Amino acid sequence: MGKVSLLFNEDECMGCHACEVACKQEHELGVGPRVVRVLERAPFFKPLFCHHCDNAPCALSCPEDAISIDPKTKVVLVNEEKCNGCDAVAGKSGVEKQQTSPCKTECPAHIDVQGYVNLAAKGEFEEALQLIKLANPFPSICGRVCHHPCESGCNRDQIDEPVGIRSIERFLADLDMKADRRYMPEIKSKKKEKVAIIGSGPAGMTCAYYLAQEGYRVTVFEKGSVLGGMLTTAIPSYRLPQKIVEAEIQLIRDMGVTMKTGVEVGKDKTIGQLRQDGFNAFFLAIGAQQSVRLGIEGEHLEGIYGGLDYLRQLNLGKPVRFAEKVAVIGGGNAAMDAVRSARRVGSEKAFILYRRSLEEMPSRPEEIKEFREEKIPIKLLTQPVRFIGKNGRVNAIECVKMRLTEPDGSGRRKPEPVPGSEFTMKVDAVITALGQESDWCCLTQECACTLNEWGTMRVDSLTLQSDDPDIFAGGDAIRGPQSLVVAIADGRQAAISINRYLSGQNLRLGRDTELKAITEPRKEKYDPAPRAQMVSLDPQKRVRSFSEVQKGLTKGVVIQEAKRCISCGTCCVQACPYEVMQFDQDVTKATKCDLCVEKRGRKEIPACFAICPTRCISWGDPKEFPKEVYAGL
Repeated sequence: MGKVSLLFNEDECMGCHACEVACKQEHELGVGPRVVRVLERAPFFKPLFCHHCDNAPCALSCPEDAISIDPKTKVVLVNEEKCNGCDAVAGKSGVEKQQTSPCKTECPAHIDVQGYVNLAAKGEFEEALQLIKLANPFPSICGRVCHHPCESGCNRDQIDEPVGIRSIERFLADLDMKADRRYMPEIKSKKKEKVAIIGSGPAGMTCAYYLAQEGYRVTVFEKGSVLGGMLTTAIPSYRLPQKIVEAEIQLIRDMGVTMKTGVEVGKDKTIGQLRQDGFNAFFLAIGAQQSVRLGIEGEHLEGIYGGLDYLRQLNLGKPVRFAEKVAVIGGGNAAMDAVRSARRVGSEKAFILYRRSLEEMPSRPEEIKEFREEKIPIKLLTQPVRFIGKNGRVNAIECVKMRLTEPDGSGRRKPEPVPGSEFTMKVDAVITALGQESDWCCLTQECACTLNEWGTMRVDSLTLQSDDPDIFAGGDAIRGPQSLVVAIADGRQAAISINRYLSGQNLRLGRDTELKAITEPRKEKYDPAPRAQMVSLDPQKRVRSFSEVQKGLTKGVVIQEAKRCISCGTCCVQACPYEVMQFDQDVTKATKCDLCVEKRGRKEIPACFAICPTRCISWGDPKEFPKEVYAGL
């Protein structure tokens, strides 16, 4: 017997819902395989059947081992005795368990956070890592430098504090990093199509990771001398050790991805030439690696560096060393990295200049906390207006004091100069960390792609396809400077689009689903418990070296922290990529179509097939099933 499945002929379906009703009546379920509206063919409806995936995410995500795959039929089955509805409260848990935990909705990559945290709580660390890697190939990196929007949305803060999700992710990934044999996803049979990825940052490498799984021949072209993009050139090793980035990239190389450095597409090789070389699709992930200039008098003087240029030199082992007093202009993470790095290479009086207040600083709270622990000065509400030089080198900055206006319609207060408040301060050097932009030399006359008024590429917001059907783009190249996890999300979505494009499939079908976050979870089972605190290097010691500041959590602490998760949703419901898993509030358990596998053993037929007036549903291969079973229908 081959793999059992329900087959559906959508051309014959009349959208009557009879199959849905028959299934619920026969199994006495308040929920069951349902009929959904297909927006692309409104008002067309179709049955939503379980796909019985080979590596079913629902089974992987279940912390109770309540979901299994039948070895003979390959049908995904739910054991009701083991299922506890992810700590559902009888008589109270209901519709919220069918919705999505905010940790997943707030994550741009929609990682199944509740699933892997619950697995970690059970000590099932390998399974937890595999679940993360369904949506994120870089857990060791994200576990260190992601801005963790998942924690900002965590409903645990209705009891005490959010779960330390990023710390748990880091532990799981570091454990895998130390394993004798690291986890590598299954690689499908090799395909003939070739895909070129321009840029080796997180978006590009993520796309490579998922396309390699599909069997495509992937080549990454990087114009720099090292791989990793901003991960390698812009983040200091005290936050993200280079060996971590190298290890994650090596895994992708081991998956069969070819990587070429020192190749600038648009100069050394054009997209037209790559097409002639047999590449069938392209993903532009060039990032935003050019520093934005301040645009004031004296910016040409020696001793003034762009923030990214300064950090790049540092990470490539060629640190620029200044005298004591270095002014770093800006309030974002790049400014924090630059000033903390300058302090570590000997500029004892390095400080920040920022034109707004501390509350408006875009740096992450933990960055500001560590920056303040290291006792680095900051001059707030201060705007440079001119650089002053001596013998061609900067030695002072003319500034003006700023004040904040009342909040505008967006709630943001704008800085404005205070008349007559000009003053001058002496400096030895300046680092400007004001933002980044993209270099589009890769686009030549052979491309139909266009840029918008912001200097980023125009793409379809859902599919990431450009005006050239074979060119896709993502990350900072289409959004401007954004976060690591946004780039990862774009890389994965681009891989899905490219796979569909090369397979001749609809790029948009089923991809406009909106996740609805649970805002009022059941908390009756949970008592207050302190959040685990990450151990950090002593501030006085860490400013003397680039040793990693945060040291990670231990196994026991990780398990205890993971147990703080209040299981807002249902793990399997959130893990299912086809939305067929459902929560039955009458019995507080998960349920799904099991293809009536027991009936098949008795040579009976499922209710959905029996009731269908157009016979658009068949059960497995109709030729395989005895014809007498269909008699009289």
